[in-house]
Parts: sequence; structure tokens; C-alpha cells
Amino acid sequence: MSTKNYVILDTNPRSNQNDDFILLGLKNQGFARGCPMLFGGTADAKKDGRPDEKDFALKVIRREVREETGNRIIVNQIGKRIHCAAGEDISVYTSHDFHFDGRVNLGTAGEFAWIRKVSKGKLSALFEGEEIKNCEQFGRHLFGMTLDESIDPTYEQYHDEYLPSESLKALYKYCLALFS
Repeated sequence: MSTKNYVILDTNPRSNQNDDFILLGLKNQGFARGCPMLFGGTADAKKDGRPDEKDFALKVIRREVREETGNRIIVNQIGKRIHCAAGEDISVYTSHDFHFDGRVNLGTAGEFAWIRKVSKGKLSALFEGEEIKNCEQFGRHLFGMTLDESIDPTYEQYHDEYLPSESLKALYKYCLALFS
């Protein structure tokens, strides 16, 4: 069982209109600062229980997302696991059963500065227009859609952390399945 669990928050998995969104966090500090990433994180045995317990991944995701967003997003359920990093203990799940209070500014004190609502209609148009041919191109477009010029990543944060991240790979895989 994975000890790092992340979630793709999709408001409506069956629709790809401009008012359907995937919610991402814009990193404020640490790994991939200034870049869009999935919410979730590392299990805490004291808070989440043992990895072999029922609903372990949900417990980790629920706790991490609440902490990362200051309770602005509350995950009720997760769907199937869609990505598991080879050689790493990372799993990514989907969820459309969550509550988002609509407030996007998370401030500058935490791991994330913003909750970014990425339009699935705009993502769909990029895939249909063949502007995205691989994960790196997807990452560049996604970065452009979510950036905050006051949180500028270093070369290493962008090229060495964000572009090859499991978070980006999982999101690309998910979008490729949705829009292809």
C-alpha cells in the first residue's frame, strides 16, 4: 500500500466544458515551488493508521487536502487508483465527491498559495488542437494556465522537479484518457 497518496479533483468526470474544472494547488514553497501540483501527501501512522487498513488512502488524502487547503476542500470519497509510480511508493486517485467552498487564495504561509481551477474545456481544446503531444508540452501549457508571476520557480524547481514529477505524469495520463 502506498504511503504517498495524491488526488485529482475533477468537478465532473463525464463532462469537458469550460465550466467543468480540475482543482490543483499552486505551490508556494518547497518542491516545485511556483508550479501546479496535485493535493495529497505522505501518510502519518499516528493520524492515518496502518497502510493495510480499510480506507487508508482516503484517510491520507482527506487529512492532507484539509491541511493543505485550510479546510477549503474536503474530500468525501476517492475513486479508482489511476497511477502508481514505478519503484516509488506513490499512488494517485481520482475524486469527484468533494466539497470546495470557492475560496482560492490560501495565503503565503503554507505549502500552497492558490487553489487553481483549470478549465477542462480549455484543456480539451489543447488536446483536440494537437498542441499537446507529450507530458512535457502538457506541463508547459498547464504551467501557463496557472502561473502567479509573484511566485517564480527556479530553473531546478521547474525543469528538475515539476516537469518530471509523478503529479504531472498522473494528471497527463488522466487528461489523455479524458480528451483522446
